[in-house]
Amino acid sequence: MILQSKKIAPLFTALLFLCQFHSIAQAVFKTSISPESIGKNETATLRLMIDNARQVEQIVPPVLADFDVISGPNQESGMEINNGVTRQYIGITYLLKPTSIGKFTIAGAKAMADGKVLVGNSITLTVTKNGSGNNSNNTATGLGGFSPFFEPVAQSSFNDFILKKGESLSQKINKNIFIKVVTNKNTCFVGEPVVVTYKLYTRLKSESSITKNPSFNGFSVIDLMPPGNTNYSIEQLNGREYNVYILRKSQLYPLQAGPVELETAEVDNTIHFIKEEYLNKQRSDINDFFGDFTQPSIPAEGMVDEKISLQSKPAKIIVKPLPELDRPISFKGAVGKFTMEAALHKNNFTTDDAGKLTITIAGAGNMSMIIAPDINWPAGIEGYEPKTKDQLDQLTVPVSGTKTFEYAFTASKRGSYIIPAIDFSYFNVVAQKYITLHSEPLTVTVTQGTGKGSFTKSNSTLQPKPPAFLDGLFNNRWWILGTLILLSILIIWIRKNKKKISTTQVPSDFAAPELTATSHSSPINPFALSEEKMIGQDIKGFHEALNHEFRNFLANALQIPLATITKKIIERQADEQGIALYTRMQIQQLLDDIEWQLYTPLASVDSMEDMYQRAAAIAATLTAASK
Repeated sequence: MILQSKKIAPLFTALLFLCQFHSIAQAVFKTSISPESIGKNETATLRLMIDNARQVEQIVPPVLADFDVISGPNQESGMEINNGVTRQYIGITYLLKPTSIGKFTIAGAKAMADGKVLVGNSITLTVTKNGSGNNSNNTATGLGGFSPFFEPVAQSSFNDFILKKGESLSQKINKNIFIKVVTNKNTCFVGEPVVVTYKLYTRLKSESSITKNPSFNGFSVIDLMPPGNTNYSIEQLNGREYNVYILRKSQLYPLQAGPVELETAEVDNTIHFIKEEYLNKQRSDINDFFGDFTQPSIPAEGMVDEKISLQSKPAKIIVKPLPELDRPISFKGAVGKFTMEAALHKNNFTTDDAGKLTITIAGAGNMSMIIAPDINWPAGIEGYEPKTKDQLDQLTVPVSGTKTFEYAFTASKRGSYIIPAIDFSYFNVVAQKYITLHSEPLTVTVTQGTGKGSFTKSNSTLQPKPPAFLDGLFNNRWWILGTLILLSILIIWIRKNKKKISTTQVPSDFAAPELTATSHSSPINPFALSEEKMIGQDIKGFHEALNHEFRNFLANALQIPLATITKKIIERQADEQGIALYTRMQIQQLLDDIEWQLYTPLASVDSMEDMYQRAAAIAATLTAASK
């Protein structure tokens, strides 16, 4: 019996993951580098990506002896849905600068995912003497370090690096190098983008490294500059010119109303000065001479290096709530300016086939947060969850492009059906009012088929039925889970009774310790209140309950005091306890999704079961890992 109880948790976890990921393809490990040809003073981005893995245990990078690692490893992850096909990826990236010219082959890296060893492909990078023009990174990076001192672009040169007798070093630094945060607006509505730019202003010679990148809690974030691209310019501020480097530039879409203070950025700097008495009086061009401090004619005692840490001042943004007055029922959070088109793939089909309704929303605004409009299907029509396809330009402000929702639907009886007009509402920031778009009613004719059609709803579209074994597991997952829970309770009850019998048969000096509630707790559902709210279709109550119960569970599982629990502490504690990277990502994503549903008007009945299942899967994984 003891052996059986030890096996029950891994089986419980395996079935949960099988139900959740039965449609995900086999894991694939890929290595890529961009660009494939660079100059000796330029950088390239190396990506080690694993697609469609259920659990990633480790990624072992290749040997990078021929490169300086400017930044990395940096974690990258996400999910894409295109034509109904889901791609989920996770990996690490490096920003590399070559140490010499030539053609370099980087061997395939290794990774452990889903219990298997994966080997990536090898790639080749060509490094030329002169710039290739393929990137503008040069020696800069937005995540690691950059060097305005050695920047090979044309800069405005200043004499502020010359240290005269009697000058205060700290005053000279404070006046000539600092970080400034610039926003394109100080107030906005929920869902209205704000562009924030962190800039380093300098008139000195230094090597700089970003030690803290701001995190934007409460916002959906789109970076407008790729990692490693610190855009350089010359700007005037208070009547003085500065060499200016952009540390980070992002467009932020606020998720909730209220005053928000943006986090600071921190940069470590090593600043180089030369004492005035060591200047070479014979030189004709001081600026050219001091373009490189490695001149052998300048002795070490003639230079002064100062290490300082710079921090930007906090920037505040006031986020206004969207007005409650005249808010349409069909409004689900879209902010911007949009158009809508609705069309049928074909106006007639048989009862053996499936129809397809396409809704295309085009325009500019918080496009990535737009969700599918509701369809009032007529009696006799069964509609399925839509699949989504995005074509977005995320470098425009606001994001522009199109978002297409494809709804599959079927009819069991022949006849003529009318799909009522479809409504889509958005808030226009310029006009500061809600606008509702209406489609025309759509008519579809269904004729009698042969009755041999075989389709099922899967992944928001119609596809051939999956293998009977997986289909049976997925459709009966709650029955299976319930059975396993009852079996677990029975096993624990038997073990406790056996332990009581054994303790009565040994002398008191050797009595086994009593089982405590912490050592063998009964498998009570940690999300009981959430389940109750879900069954009652109380959307707001469900998300509030799940937020409370999920954080309580994490606090107990990861041994974190509930009063101090935050997403950052959860991530750190899970990492220290050896929780797999994929599971840590699932936890953070679920916390973000719960927060999103709590503070936006986009909550729906459909999201509750999905979130509940994800929470249950995470709970099973952490419980199994603790045994």
